[in-house]
Amino acid sequence: MPDIFDEKQSEDSLRQEFEQTIKSRVQRYLSVKPHGIIPNTKFAVASSECSLLFRDGHFYGCIALSQAVSEALVKYICEKNSWSPANSYEENVHTLQKRGFISEQLHERFLEIWKDRDSYHHLNDSVTTEIAKLEQIAQEKAKLITLIEEEVFGFTVDHGKLIPDNPKYWEGNKGEVYLRLDR
Repeated sequence: MPDIFDEKQSEDSLRQEFEQTIKSRVQRYLSVKPHGIIPNTKFAVASSECSLLFRDGHFYGCIALSQAVSEALVKYICEKNSWSPANSYEENVHTLQKRGFISEQLHERFLEIWKDRDSYHHLNDSVTTEIAKLEQIAQEKAKLITLIEEEVFGFTVDHGKLIPDNPKYWEGNKGEVYLRLDR
């Protein structure tokens, strides 16, 4: 059990950090706001965390999680189009585009997120340690997740009813959606 002095000191420290960083956190979050509603899938929460990691300055985590969410999205799209994904992310992305399941633009976005994936996954020496560069890369990847979700899980609202642009990507979730109300 933490001692009361340690608890109070930690609380004060966290409050000071929050107050000092609130403006930059708000700006970062607004630059990568997630798509507002997606199906309640296994990656819905993780996808939301990409923007939260970026907001809070956890750039390595944002990059790695964006890549993991991208991989899950690609597998999800393969499965929703009735075929088992291969073990290769790039092969799956190329096949999805070749078969007409994703646009060329979406194809390029998926590949851009995946760029240097192994380097970040394994924290190779080639991974930058310069905070400004990490922030830029994390922002790009978090934005790409949002753009991909806007295309894959696009929708309109008609008299309060959500109408998916691609209904097959919303099927099988028992009509449940994952709301991101903090947008």
